[in-house]
Amino acid sequence: MSVEAGNVTHRNIPGNLLKMFGRALAAWACIVPAGIVAVELYPHTRGIGFPVGLRLAVLAPVCGALSLLATALCFSISAATLSARRLWALSCIVGFVVLSLISAILRLPLGVSVVTTGISILGFWWLVPAIARWGDRSVFVLALLSGLGVLEAVCSGVSLRTERIAPPATIGSAFPVPSTIFDVQPRFLTLSSGAKIHYVDEGSGPVLLFLHGNPSWSFQWRELIIRLKSNYRCIALDYPGFGMSDAPPDFGFTPGEESLIVEEFVDQLKLKDITLVVQDWGGPIGLAFAERRPELIRGLILGSTWAWPTDTSTPRGMYSLIGGGPVGEFIQMNFNGLTEFVVGREINRKLSADVMNIYTRPSGPPNRRGVEAFYPGQIDAATPWFRELEVSLSRLRIKPALIFWALRDTGFPLQDLARFEAAFPDHQTIRFPSAKHFFFEDEFEAMVPQIQTFISLKLNNRTVKLDVPRPNIARMAPCRKGGSGPARGTFHRWP
Repeated sequence: MSVEAGNVTHRNIPGNLLKMFGRALAAWACIVPAGIVAVELYPHTRGIGFPVGLRLAVLAPVCGALSLLATALCFSISAATLSARRLWALSCIVGFVVLSLISAILRLPLGVSVVTTGISILGFWWLVPAIARWGDRSVFVLALLSGLGVLEAVCSGVSLRTERIAPPATIGSAFPVPSTIFDVQPRFLTLSSGAKIHYVDEGSGPVLLFLHGNPSWSFQWRELIIRLKSNYRCIALDYPGFGMSDAPPDFGFTPGEESLIVEEFVDQLKLKDITLVVQDWGGPIGLAFAERRPELIRGLILGSTWAWPTDTSTPRGMYSLIGGGPVGEFIQMNFNGLTEFVVGREINRKLSADVMNIYTRPSGPPNRRGVEAFYPGQIDAATPWFRELEVSLSRLRIKPALIFWALRDTGFPLQDLARFEAAFPDHQTIRFPSAKHFFFEDEFEAMVPQIQTFISLKLNNRTVKLDVPRPNIARMAPCRKGGSGPARGTFHRWP
């Protein structure tokens, strides 16, 4: 007696195997998208709440194996000895058991496990048996689904190739940066909040505090730090969740919380007379800190940033909706796509493969990618915080500002520049006509003399009356020139 699955018999074993694999591929092509949709629709905080265990590199192979198992089951059991409903029930049970074991091994949240397992079971209950019984009249549909399955397999392989795991080091997320690329000494500091901060602290003299944007980390400032550290104390940190810094327990990663971390970092290093150098998210994060502690700030160096709510109809607002939504999360969490795309697209000069690898290395491990997917959404979600930030800009009005503006950065149009120029009457603006978002990668040679002149003429020779109490210099602990830690640096004259 021949055993049938639709029009397929076991008399032609090679042909049956080919048909079985084709139908398994077609079923897989449908089940994987269903699983992806289930993950994205399940309520969670975009990016930082994403269940990494169900990323495409894991989900696709698991669904593929289960599809093949369920299809083989349909082909191997005779319809004469087992009814369709019992066949479906058996397939469902097998899928449920396997997926439950996988969920337990990956330690997935219960809600995510229930949703994704439910979607998959529905596929094995109805879809796999249905496709297994399709006859020759469905060849065209099977070919289309099989082609989609091949595409999903390729995407799964690409996703897996983007995953780079940093080797163990002195702190959880640390990895070595070759001195030929960035010749500085990496430092690590554990704050009282529990945050473990990676930073660089090079040179001595007036303090320049560099605050990075997203998707990036302190590495973005290397060209400026290398050229300025002979005359200035250059400090650049990674916010918790970025670069090599680790967040404390229950940290929310919002810009307001990151700003408080910057303030705690400044206090622990006892920094004063700070010139803030900010770009992108470094602007609102750094300006929020400066508004709370204006007595610590001597001047501001701003570039392609903002400090007010964003209209969702603008390019920056649309990026917030797309990059901070399901599409952006899927691209970032599965392919490190937001990081790779932004860094590669927003620099004019061609960076070497080694430099690009270092740029994107912190978000290589899947469990480190979430914050880059979280922050686009914060452009809109943090609107109440931005309103307070804009109102409090008046506390910094008397601070001198040097403004660099990249005219080809579509996220920060000239309207933003005009608002900064109005907010800081004592300003100088340098425009870079051909520069994009990462303008400091292309224009660092032009920026260095402008920064030196700004500090020399605007900050060291200031005579304006401050709106904050004058510090008691007699109570300052003496500094060791060329030393390390909080005592590092030299005294700076109060302007």
